[in-house]
Formats: sequence, structure tokens, C-alpha cells
Amino acid sequence: MIKKPDLNITPFVDIMLVLLAILMVSVTATTFQEKNVNLPNGSKSNLANKKATINIVIKKDGEILINNKRYKLANFKENFNLEFGNYDKNSLVYIAADKDIKYNLFMKVYSTIVQLGFTQIGLLTK
Repeated sequence: MIKKPDLNITPFVDIMLVLLAILMVSVTATTFQEKNVNLPNGSKSNLANKKATINIVIKKDGEILINNKRYKLANFKENFNLEFGNYDKNSLVYIAADKDIKYNLFMKVYSTIVQLGFTQIGLLTK
């Protein structure tokens, strides 16, 4: 009768575990040295564009809150432009509107924000 050869992988696993342990020790002991970086000077302008989040809430009665300040629709565009006109146009603008407001009211607010150049506008839902 012919005897089948046995495959013994225990020595192979032992060698791999030793190599893994050596690798782990050597990688953690390696330190990286950063070279000194000479950064260029920035602009001397005091007028930096502000990039922030603008939160707009439109209530059922037509009241508009921008970052918790109250505004009326009649002068919304002028007030919004005065307050946020110098902000970065990529600032995030979130609009949370009551589900029972008229579509026309929402579109007036939305179109005003778009006309002033803001591009990152999000609509909040539940």
C-alpha cells in the first residue's frame, strides 16, 4: 500500500508569525523627520471673504429668520445682501421652510439667494 504524504504547515505559520512580529516592531520604531518648510507670505488685505453656514428659516406666517435674526419678505433681498453680500459665494446656505407655506414665498427667498450668487444651497427636511 502507498502512503500519502502529509502536509505540515506548522513551520510555515511559525516563520510567518515571526516575520510579522519583526515587521510590526520595525515599523513602529521608524520615525519620520519633517524638514523645515518656508511658507510664502499671504496677502496683506484685511478684507477676507467669510465662509460660513447661513441658516434660513421660513415660518408659516411669512416670517423669515436668518441665523436667528428676523426679516420681512418686503426687504429681504436688501437685508440679505447687506448682511451676507461679502461672504464667500460657496458658503453653505440651508433653507428650512414650513411645509404649509406658499410655494411663491419659498421661490422668492430661493431666487434671491441664487441671484446674489450663492451656489451651495440645501433644503432641510425631517
